[in-house]
Amino acid sequence: MPSTVQEYRSPNGLLERSSALPPIPHGVYSKKDAEQEAKLVGFDFYAEKLALCPKTWSTSPGTMVRDLSATTYTQSSYEAQFKGKSVPKGVKKAAVFKQSLNESNTSGTFSPAALLYYHFSRYFDLSIDVPVAIYREMDSKAHYQRVTQRGVAQTRSGMIAAGWRHLAAAEKNPANFQAVDSLFTPDRKKIYGCMLKAKGERYGAEINGVRSRWGTVQNEEFQRTAPYLALSSDLPLLQAITEGKKQAFKDARIRKATVDATPFQMMYWMKELSEIVLLDFIFSQQDRIGNIDYEWRWYWLANGEVQSQAADSKLSRTQMSSIKPPTEIANLSPQLLQRTCLNDNDAGGRVPYVNFAKKTGMLQKLKHFSGNTYKRLLHLNADLQDSGEIFQYLQSYFLLDSGQLQQIVKNTRLAKEILQDTCSIHKLQFDLDAPKEYLLTGRVKLATVACG
Repeated sequence: MPSTVQEYRSPNGLLERSSALPPIPHGVYSKKDAEQEAKLVGFDFYAEKLALCPKTWSTSPGTMVRDLSATTYTQSSYEAQFKGKSVPKGVKKAAVFKQSLNESNTSGTFSPAALLYYHFSRYFDLSIDVPVAIYREMDSKAHYQRVTQRGVAQTRSGMIAAGWRHLAAAEKNPANFQAVDSLFTPDRKKIYGCMLKAKGERYGAEINGVRSRWGTVQNEEFQRTAPYLALSSDLPLLQAITEGKKQAFKDARIRKATVDATPFQMMYWMKELSEIVLLDFIFSQQDRIGNIDYEWRWYWLANGEVQSQAADSKLSRTQMSSIKPPTEIANLSPQLLQRTCLNDNDAGGRVPYVNFAKKTGMLQKLKHFSGNTYKRLLHLNADLQDSGEIFQYLQSYFLLDSGQLQQIVKNTRLAKEILQDTCSIHKLQFDLDAPKEYLLTGRVKLATVACG
């Protein structure tokens, strides 16, 4: 069995813990999950062929982990030479190490959120790809010397620069940092956070919407995309897809991004968006829109079954329309689909964060849902309300304070009540469990699920 716990000694003599959390009760994990956990746990920040670089783009500071094993670079030569997004040939993007940071002029980042999304996505057995995440500590003085001071030097303005300055001040003097428990281990000698490796490219207006302004506005615009409008339609699934596209295409930007989306593609998008809305509601995510990614996959029929494989491309939807399928499946009329990745999950879990899924009534509008996800939500709510095994798991492993824990319990209850109310008036159609069934048979599979 791969190791799920390792300790590494820093040059200052401190032992740093790197560990995968135990699996959530009733979770569905893959062999690849276990392999990725072991790989992340196995990264030694002090190995000669592993480099650490400050993240100097976007809005929140983080540590980029680079694998130099296929190059002639040493740790010191690479870290002295490269900065920003520049990654030379042969260097692998191994992972990112993110810590919590929530000062007034910074972007909100809460490291336990990535762990929550990973394990609860496996509890719900969701179709979206949520990256494996592990817990990681690092000697704060070593982190300051190798990463933070370079982050300060390489950023000049905006939330990213403010974040590095706050992190530098905290690492130099933890006693003066107000949110010390969210960043430092109890001995105040190490910072802690999560490690993960994201994949995929950023969706455009077809999923993230037109994003005219941050906050409530872009969350409302997200609800005017074709798959979300289809989700909110009372019509049967295929008719809802047609109507959703018709309404969404009144916006030329969305029409351009979505125009060639097939019913099969729309079914996956609808299922994936319903899953995102549920998780974001439960975990009070405040920064989802604009942070939804995708990967391409080929789908085809062979021997009476639906087969799929990854498409090796980072091209846009418009560019992919001219891509030819691999030779070995070209005669099987394969369809190319975007499958959703949920990588950026670090602005959830804290009580002060704005729960935009709740604020803009996203769950109330859903008329199509997965029966399996619904049943798991009922079970999760019952467990959390009764302080059952998942409640105990949540309380034990995620470093949440009582307010954060109770917020998840409360939001889960509210999510269950909202969807149950829609179900009780016969407005919730459980038709999102089997998109592959449509490709195989041309029919939509509608499940019967008890509301209570």
